[in-house]
Amino acid sequence: MLRTVRRGAVPLICGLAASVVLAQYATASPAPAHPAAAHAAAAPAVQSADARQGGGSDYWASQFQFDNNGTPWSTADFAAIKAKGIDRAELNMPWSQLEPARGTFDFSELDQELANATAAGVKLVPIFWQSGWRGSPATFETDHEVTSTGATGVALAWWDQTEQNDYFTYVTQTVAHITHSPGYGGSFMDYGHLDAQWLDSPGVGGWAPADIAYFQTHWLPATYKTINAFNTKYKTTYTSFSQVPAALPGAPLDSVYQAFRQWSVQDTYDRLTAAVRKVSDGPLFYYFGGHISNAPQLGNLPDIFFELARKYHATVVEDAANSAGLSLLFGSLGRAYHVPVAQEWTVFGTDDQIPAEAADWLSSYAMTLPTGGGEDFFIHDGTDKDVIGYPIYTSWLPVLQKISGSYPTQPVAVYVDYSQARGNDSGGSLNNVENNITALWDGYQAGFAVVTSEEIANHADSLSHYRAVLPMNGSDANIAAYQKAGGTVLSNGSQLPQYAPAYADLTSQHALQVVPATAFDHRSAAITLGEVNSNFGYTGSVTLRPDGLNLVKGSYHIVDALTGKVPAQKALSDGSVCVPVAMQSAQLDQWSMLPGAAPAGTPVPATCPAAGGGATSITGTAGQSGGGLIFLSVGATGQGADGNLTQVTQDGQTAYETWTSAQSGVTPANIYLQLDPSSAVAKASTVTAKITYWSVAGQGFQVQYDSPGAPYFGGPTVAGSGTGSWQTATVTLTDAQFAELQNLSADLRLAVTDPTKPLYVSSVTLSTTG
Repeated sequence: MLRTVRRGAVPLICGLAASVVLAQYATASPAPAHPAAAHAAAAPAVQSADARQGGGSDYWASQFQFDNNGTPWSTADFAAIKAKGIDRAELNMPWSQLEPARGTFDFSELDQELANATAAGVKLVPIFWQSGWRGSPATFETDHEVTSTGATGVALAWWDQTEQNDYFTYVTQTVAHITHSPGYGGSFMDYGHLDAQWLDSPGVGGWAPADIAYFQTHWLPATYKTINAFNTKYKTTYTSFSQVPAALPGAPLDSVYQAFRQWSVQDTYDRLTAAVRKVSDGPLFYYFGGHISNAPQLGNLPDIFFELARKYHATVVEDAANSAGLSLLFGSLGRAYHVPVAQEWTVFGTDDQIPAEAADWLSSYAMTLPTGGGEDFFIHDGTDKDVIGYPIYTSWLPVLQKISGSYPTQPVAVYVDYSQARGNDSGGSLNNVENNITALWDGYQAGFAVVTSEEIANHADSLSHYRAVLPMNGSDANIAAYQKAGGTVLSNGSQLPQYAPAYADLTSQHALQVVPATAFDHRSAAITLGEVNSNFGYTGSVTLRPDGLNLVKGSYHIVDALTGKVPAQKALSDGSVCVPVAMQSAQLDQWSMLPGAAPAGTPVPATCPAAGGGATSITGTAGQSGGGLIFLSVGATGQGADGNLTQVTQDGQTAYETWTSAQSGVTPANIYLQLDPSSAVAKASTVTAKITYWSVAGQGFQVQYDSPGAPYFGGPTVAGSGTGSWQTATVTLTDAQFAELQNLSADLRLAVTDPTKPLYVSSVTLSTTG
């Protein structure tokens, strides 16, 4: 089906709005001087009944290419995923195929796929890519972004008015065409690689001539009114806004251009979504790509999407949901903004790590309740992540679809200052926040909230709601005001239990995560257990606490929801229930915590919680498995990786050899190691390390390990004799807190002194007496 659409002119409207408003898509939303407050007064989204009741969402999806290698996905294809419990297929839309020439549309294949999906009882959800996906952008678009390094970016120039008008027309015309089809299931309001939100490399976009021109001609005057006001604020002496530089990161006034970039993300998504809402009242979605640490470089502030989702009644999809820290943040944001949150798993590990990643992702679902918006698998395309991960997803879907209730929140919060992403160079660093939240929750599995400075600015939450607040990346004006008003500001995570109980106590960290959903009557709970370590299993116990689960006082017992059996368990004096647990790597389980004592005859373990212990000495040996200490990235061949190891024979002895900087293409070279989390060594603060290595002239290493709040803490350095022989170095690590915070989820690494030369290591032994 070919349709030709005439595009209107693209006028520039300058005034209070500080934006180029496309005439046919104007939304009359003023551009504030502080972008975060753009829609502070917007009404909360009206959620579906399913979302309000906490679960039962029918959005169980998988992402697909637009077609099956040039052929429309058939009814049989869609019926196959329907039989697995999936009722939504997300299609990556190819702009160039749907609009082969400007104003001429070909919807014939899309119409066929809609008909085939409808016949199978599946709905299609198009993902509109402006750039960065096969078939996008359209072939008639040629003006691209420029990155901070001067390279040509992936995305089209953001403020190229012709291009932007073209994209808006493409999206709205397509949605208008399909919105009344029974096979239409909503649309993703993606803007492709919008200012690098989708991880352009190298550098990030946003410095195209069209962007800079708009920054100087429209945004600056609307934000600062006069050049004199700008000069007063920044102590400059410009005579016109055209002289204000589009400063690169690290340069003077970089905060000004960064604020413009973040505003541009919000403004563009705002107007694009408003334009689609004019032609369709169907479901809408936003993808969030990246991580907390990306926010200063990429246009991916989570609260921008939540604020817009609240305004337009959309669902936010959290990519990388196998990050507990990110899922905890998104669950909190969903509850604060009253916005449904769906989770997506994008695999980043090797084949042997995929099952544990899947367990991590799937066990995190209840973190989003009661505003859970479903799950999305990336991507059903026949690659390894699909072959290994997809069956895990579909096998667990029947369990996910039955979980309801609410994640049991407590009146304590961790606080994240996001101002650095808004251009505040002195704002708290976001580099380690996500991992630190994960590590905190690993050791204190409780329903603390994650509150951001953006939430406060958007009036979605207030620190006054919490008995105690732990700043994750330094204090700011919000923390100062909270403290001045009598609020309790904590200095470290060990203080949190004084103000709110954990819902689960574990005997070791970094292997098992427990995520509950408490029923709305507070008389039962669904408990998901995920063994999330790809190298080690979990042996110990889980103690579930009714007070931390927000259950009414009384006695409770545990039933395995998958088998209906009552496991051995022990009721403790405080009302908690302790259950011995032995789970293999990447295993999932589902429990129900029900009122009343365990049935008569239920085995009672003699010791529960499990007594402390585990191996006091663990060893990793080249070429051998077991021993409680794992060398990571053995056999890895990826360019740009600093931890690739090759197994070799050195002077008759099996060893692991680091890649040189010439091989890897990066400056550092490291040997990463991970400990068995159930070992006594993993819980010790003082550890003896014995490293057997081949001594080469000029080559040595430093033992860098996790310590409280400091991954890569610089430990002892070993220089070596340089005699060309096998040697053993014995050093002491103090103030250790192994939390898997390093690359590859490592607990420690041997940082090579001279990356231009290989380091050979045959074994590492860690031991403790405490």
